[in-house]
Amino acid sequence: MGSIVDFFGNQVQKTCRSHPQRALRLLRLGYHAKHLTMKYLPDQTASKAAQFAASATMQAMRMPLDHPEKGVMVSLFTPCEMLHAMELYPYFCEGFGCFLSASRAEGDFLQYAHQQGLPETFCSYHKIFIGAAEKGLMPKPRFIINTTLACDANLLTFRRLSQYFHVPQFVLDIPYHKDKDAVSYVARQLRELKDFLEKNTGKKLDPDLLWAHVQRSRKTLEDFDRFMSQKKDRFIPSDLTDELYSAFLLHPLLGSPQALRYAALCLEQVQNAPPSTGIRLLWMHTTPFWVKPLREIFFHYPKVEIAACDMSFESINRLPFSDDPYEAMAMRLVYSAFNGPFSHRIQRSLAAARQTGAEGVVYFCHWGCKHTLGGAQLAKKAFQEAGLPCLLLDGDGCDQSFGGEGQQATRMEAFLEMLRKKKGEPLT
Repeated sequence: MGSIVDFFGNQVQKTCRSHPQRALRLLRLGYHAKHLTMKYLPDQTASKAAQFAASATMQAMRMPLDHPEKGVMVSLFTPCEMLHAMELYPYFCEGFGCFLSASRAEGDFLQYAHQQGLPETFCSYHKIFIGAAEKGLMPKPRFIINTTLACDANLLTFRRLSQYFHVPQFVLDIPYHKDKDAVSYVARQLRELKDFLEKNTGKKLDPDLLWAHVQRSRKTLEDFDRFMSQKKDRFIPSDLTDELYSAFLLHPLLGSPQALRYAALCLEQVQNAPPSTGIRLLWMHTTPFWVKPLREIFFHYPKVEIAACDMSFESINRLPFSDDPYEAMAMRLVYSAFNGPFSHRIQRSLAAARQTGAEGVVYFCHWGCKHTLGGAQLAKKAFQEAGLPCLLLDGDGCDQSFGGEGQQATRMEAFLEMLRKKKGEPLT
């Protein structure tokens, strides 16, 4: 007998085949119910910060569905402080691909994307969203903003969706090199983005309000950086889904009061956290939250924990903070660990491993992410030379037809056993 989630996902897909607007209403109803559950009946095995992150993320995903006239479609690395300051809602493409998969409603949309000629090697987060949009489930956004940072799927996805919905698109071009000229170049584009927003909304952006949101971003990242240092020898319960929520809070929600509150809760919980007694792992890239055998290994179990995930800490750079909001946002993009040669991402992750006391690295090779797949062997070599065993784990972050769930869990268990033996703590 299938679960409630399976039934819900099947109903969304089935209804969307002939009545997309009804399917959208069903999706909104389900997401409202889930948000209420997360808010008032949170997972008691999760930390307070994780409970808050789950509820805040669910609410953020609901808002562009409830108010599409205020929804602005964005990519993962799009700086959203201007949107928050103008009371617009980030309409997070990759996030909806993830949430539709979690709702078990991704199958029809992936199939549609393939029928439309999108290759199987294209990122499944993007394929799910494209399929859902073009089959009528996703509401029309006000306009689209995306960056060129890291993900090559951005170049196709957002241009295609702009043409499909007949809405304006603004592309932030992020130079490959990292210097003052690159920051100035991106800052100029961000000022042009301000003009774009004002033109397409008919509202003026309050500069003081923008500065307040940018300062909130700075404080959020500083607090999260402190949290990473302080958790080095502490046990903080986490699982694969918690890490996704953290990435959402520290990207499209960065600059919001919710993101600042999340970082503060992280700092609060580490003060009274018990000593860490298990294996501490640094996770690279997205997490395959849907793989049940793998998820159960990490389900708030004290013998193994994710000490850090590079999807959350990539924009922490510790550079002097500019007193110009556009330059401050530009620096975060230009000096992202995901920008430039892959060696930058490796070095940033090595530093995070030392900062958080990680004893091994899980490098998730998400099928369709050429940026991550291309650097896998370089990363493994660098980590192992630094004394950090590295597991390259193949899979897909949200395409549940990918398969290999049992094999992934088996490889993870063998990797953990090796790390425990290395510590002199054989599996019991």
